[in-house]
Parts: sequence; C-alpha cells; structure tokens
Amino acid sequence: MASPFFRDMLSLSQPTDSELVDGLPVVQLTEDAELLNHLVPMLYPVCPVIPHSEDEVLYLLATCQKYDMVSIQSLIRSEVSRRPSPVQLEAFRIYAIASSKRLIPEMEKAARLTLNYPMTFETLEEGLPLFEDWALRDLLRFRKRCRDNIVSCLKSFLEDTASLKIWIGCPSVPRASRGGTAVQIEDVLPKWLRDLLAQIKNEILDPSSIHENYLSAISSHATCNFCLRIHATEGQRFCTVLENKLLQARNKESVVHEYGS
Repeated sequence: MASPFFRDMLSLSQPTDSELVDGLPVVQLTEDAELLNHLVPMLYPVCPVIPHSEDEVLYLLATCQKYDMVSIQSLIRSEVSRRPSPVQLEAFRIYAIASSKRLIPEMEKAARLTLNYPMTFETLEEGLPLFEDWALRDLLRFRKRCRDNIVSCLKSFLEDTASLKIWIGCPSVPRASRGGTAVQIEDVLPKWLRDLLAQIKNEILDPSSIHENYLSAISSHATCNFCLRIHATEGQRFCTVLENKLLQARNKESVVHEYGS
C-alpha cells in the first residue's frame, strides 16, 4: 500500500457502528474532493495529472506528507521540477505556504528564489497573511546571512589582485588614481566594473545573472579599446570565476537551519 498511515489504520479492528460500503469501512478525510481527485489516481499505474496551480501542488504535497505517501510525494516533486521556476510574487507566496505545511525542500528552494527580488510590502502583497511569524523572521535572517556572505565574498574578491589586475590600465581611470602605494585595487578599476561590483553587493544578484549584468555594464563603455580587448580575451573567464565565488557564498546558508527556532 502506498500509505503506511492507511495500512496501519485498516489493520486495526473497526468500530461495529462504522459506516460501510460494500462491506468495507469508510474513512472520512478532511481534504476537499478536488485535491483527492488529484491524489487518488496517483495510487494506480497511470500517468499522473499534477495540478497547474503552485498552491494546489503544495497542498497535494502536504497531504502526501500527512498520510506518509513518500513515493507519491517523490513522484510529484519529480514532475514539478520540470516546470519553470516561480517568479517574484510566487516565490514569496510559495515559501509562506511551504513553511506552514513544513515542506522542507519547497521552503529551501523558494527562499533561494526570493533572493533575486527585494523583500518589500509590494513584493509580498497578498502573500503576507500566509506567513507564520517564525517563517517571516527566518526568511529575513536567511536573506541577511546571504547578503553578508556576498559582501564578504566581494571583499575577498577585491583583495585577490590576480583576478582584477587584468582591468588595470583603462584610460578612463585618471593616472593619479593609478599611482602610489596606498591605492586600493578598486580605485584603479574602470567605473563600469566598480558599478557592477557595487550592484552585486547592494542587490544580492543571482549569480547566474552576473554574465548578463557584466555584458550590460561593459557595453556602456564600448568606446574603450583597452577594456574591449580584455573582454575579448579574459571576459568569459573573469565572469565564470566571479559567478562561482558568489554561488558558493550564497549556497553556504540554508533557511531550514533556523526552522522556527
């Protein structure tokens, strides 16, 4: 049987006055008919029909968790993983529902997706009433830890002159800034690169978007032959190194380790 919960329930002796249909005991469930219509067919060897709504998927996963339907829950997650990732408002809403249902994988994934968006009343909107107090607090703490890691990562990156010295020599940087022993590495970088690093620091950019933002930044400096030459020979490697460092910094944290503490 797909559910140990029902297996154990049906193995027990039934009350003599329990409702029967065709001689079999009837089990009353609290879930609505629509949700059960999605769930029950998954108990049979047929192609599963997963709800389109993210909310309904979460409630379906929560029902599987409630009744110990581990294999069905895994099947649903496998099917849903092929869908595009939720965006902005959906990410916050999914985190709120997943946390209320204690769906750990969905909590973790949604929390990471929220990092790509500012956390304001406008982005939370109608999802705010869905948040339990501890879930909202844990998400705020998680986002702060991730931002602190990004800031620390960028500080280390700026101290790694091997990665940045390739950009030293841009004619747009005043010569006075390039001389002297007290000059910091960021002082001799082209303005477009300094702006990019500041954007990463302030907005907690998704590491996968670094290359796109890098191209946008350097395109604003398209008249500089020096930077374009470095871009052509070293730009891809530079972006890859930065992306990997930022990804490692963000992935150090988990929202689940708070989990209502």
